[in-house]
Amino acid sequence: MTGPAFYATYFDQRYLARGLVMMRSLRLADPDAIIVALCLDALTFEIVAAQGDRQVVPVAHEDILAFEPALRACADRPRAAFYATHKPVLPRYILMCWPEASRVTHIDTDTYFFDSPKDVFAEAPTASILLSPHRYHPDKNWERYYGRFNAGFISWRNDETSRICLADYQAQCLDRVEPDESGGRFMNQGYLTVWPERYPNVHVLRHPGANLAPWNVQSHRLQATRVDDVHAVTVDGMALIFFHFSRMFRDTAGFWRTDYLNFGEANLAVALLKIYQPYFRAVDAQILALARAGVSAQAMELPPNLETFSYVT
Repeated sequence: MTGPAFYATYFDQRYLARGLVMMRSLRLADPDAIIVALCLDALTFEIVAAQGDRQVVPVAHEDILAFEPALRACADRPRAAFYATHKPVLPRYILMCWPEASRVTHIDTDTYFFDSPKDVFAEAPTASILLSPHRYHPDKNWERYYGRFNAGFISWRNDETSRICLADYQAQCLDRVEPDESGGRFMNQGYLTVWPERYPNVHVLRHPGANLAPWNVQSHRLQATRVDDVHAVTVDGMALIFFHFSRMFRDTAGFWRTDYLNFGEANLAVALLKIYQPYFRAVDAQILALARAGVSAQAMELPPNLETFSYVT
C-alpha cells in the first residue's frame, strides 16, 4: 500500500507532558506523520484535543473500550499492566478506522525524536513487521528478564501478516500481562521474542540510532558533532533518530533521576549534555505550560512546587 503512515501511542495525565513533547518532536522529524493518541483519561483527551493539530488525533478511552469490550475484563489489573494490554488494540483500531493506512507504528510516550525516522523504514520498506532489538551490552544479562525486543517501537505494515500478528498479540495480552519481569515477559514485551520465527517478512532493525536507550547506550559510541547544535549526536557514526527515556523520573525533591550509571564512562558527557538535558528542558517547559493552563502537579503526579525543577541527574 502507498497510503499514509500512522503512529500510535497512549498515555494518561501522568505522562501528559512527555506525550505532548514526544508528539511534537515526531511531527518536526516527520511532518507527514499522523499520530493517533489514545488518551486514557478525560483530562488527557481534553488537552491533546486542544492542541489543534489536525495530524494528531486524540482517541477517548471509551472509544477503545467500545471497539474491544474484552478490555473491560482486564481493568482490575495493576495500572501499568492494564495500560500495556492496550498496545495491540490501538493499531487494530487504527487499521479499522483508516484502512488506507500503509503502516502503523507504535511509539512509547517516553521517547523523543532527534532526527527523521525515514532511515528506519528505508531499511526494509516492504517488511511486514519491524522490531527493535534491545542491543544490551555484553556485560548485561538482561534478555532473560526483558526479552529480546523492546516494545517501545513496533511497526506493522497494513498486510495480512500484520493483521494475523496483531490478532495473536491481542489475544495474548488479553489473556495475560505480567506486572513484573517474570519469565522474560515484562508486560507485553516477551511475546515479541518469537515473532521472527513465527511470522514471515519480519525485519530486525540494524540502525544504531533507532531506539537508543539506557540499556544499550554502553553498546555504542556517542559523539557530539557540533557544539552549537543540541541535536547533532551520532551513534556509531550514524544520526541519533530517537531516544527512549525509560526509567527516568523526578524525585520528591524535584531532581530528575536517570540510569546514567549504565551509560558507560565514554558516553556519559554526551548522553547527559546532548540527549538528556534538551529533553529535560523540553519536558519541564511543557509541564510549566500545562501548569499555567490549570493542570495541577497533583494531576501529573509531580512534586508540588513546579518552579523548582532541577536538571541535576
